[in-house]
Amino acid sequence: MRLFWIAVALLTFSAQANEPTPLDYAEFDACALASGETLAPCRIGYRTYGTLNAGQSNAVLVPTWHTGKTDAHVFLASPDVIDPERYFIIMVDALANGVSSSPSNHSKTSGSSFPTITIADMVDTQHRLLTEHLGIDSLHAVMGISMGGMQTFEWVVRYPDFADRAIAVIGSTRLPTFDIAFWTARIQTLKWFRDCDRCDDSRLAMQAMWMTALVPTKLGEEVSREQTMATIAERAAADTLTIAESWDIQRQAEAMNTHNVARDFDNDMTKAAARVSSDLLIIVGTDDRVVTPEPAKTFATLTGAALIEFDKDCGHGEPGCNAAAFNEAVRLFLRDGTDRPAASAR
Repeated sequence: MRLFWIAVALLTFSAQANEPTPLDYAEFDACALASGETLAPCRIGYRTYGTLNAGQSNAVLVPTWHTGKTDAHVFLASPDVIDPERYFIIMVDALANGVSSSPSNHSKTSGSSFPTITIADMVDTQHRLLTEHLGIDSLHAVMGISMGGMQTFEWVVRYPDFADRAIAVIGSTRLPTFDIAFWTARIQTLKWFRDCDRCDDSRLAMQAMWMTALVPTKLGEEVSREQTMATIAERAAADTLTIAESWDIQRQAEAMNTHNVARDFDNDMTKAAARVSSDLLIIVGTDDRVVTPEPAKTFATLTGAALIEFDKDCGHGEPGCNAAAFNEAVRLFLRDGTDRPAASAR
C-alpha cells in the first residue's frame, strides 16, 4: 500500500549514495490540531545535513511524502540536488508517518483513537520545530515531493513570509475529484484489511489498486498481461503492512483528501495565490495518476511561478525518469542570482 515505485524512481536522482544522519526529535507537550482536538504528547522527528550559517540564511526544509520517512530522503542531501556544503538541510518526518507522532506509535491515542490530521497540522508542527526547537525564523527554501509538495504549497500560503523560495514537486494545492476518489478507495481497502485481519483478498485488492495508479502503457511495459494476476499475487504475498501501520497510511490519506490551501480564503484559489511571496518553482508530471497536475499548474499561472512539466510516460515517478533535468532545475532554483529554469520548461 506504499508508493514503492516512487521511492525506487527517486533514488535515481543522485549518483551519490549517502548514509542518513542520526534521527532527532522535537518533543512538545501538546500540538493543537485544525479539528479542535489536541495531540498530547506531540513528537516530531527530523534529520539535518550541513551547517547553519551565521546569518541563518541557508536553511532548507524538506517534508516527507506520503508514508515516507526522512531516511528515505537522504538522496536529496547531495551536491547533485541540495548541496549540504552550501545549505543546512532539515528533513522532517510528517505527522502520522510512523516516526513523528502517529497512530502506530502514540503512547496515549493509538490506532483509531489517533485524531484526524490535516496537511496544515503537519506544517504547523514543522513551523514549531523550526522556531521553538531549532531557533530558526526563516528559510532559504522549502521543498517537498508528492505529499511533501502539498506541504510546500501549504507553507507558502500559511506562512507567506517564512521561505524565500519554494519547490513543490508532483504536489497539489487541493485534490480534484479523481484524486479524492482514488484515495477514498484506498482508505476503504485499508478498512477491509483491518476488518478481515489482513486477509488475502484485501491484500490482493490493495496491490491491484496500486497498480492502476501507474500509466497504462508504462505498466504494460513492466508487467505483461499474462503475468498480471501472478504479479498482483506476488506483491500481496510480499506485503508486510501491519494493522498499526494501516492507520498511519489512512490518517495521512485523509489529510491529503481534505487538503485545500484556499480553505481560509472563501475557497478562492486566487485569494490564496495572492498571499504567496516566495519565489516558487512547480514541477509536475503530465500523466500523473496519483496527484493530478492541473491544480498545481493553475496555481503556477495564478502566482507567476516557474513551471516544469515532465512527460516521459512515468506518471507520479516523472521526476525520477527525468533525474538530470530535475537535479539541475533544483540546483539552479536554490542558487542566488538569475540562473533559473524557464517558466515553461519541458
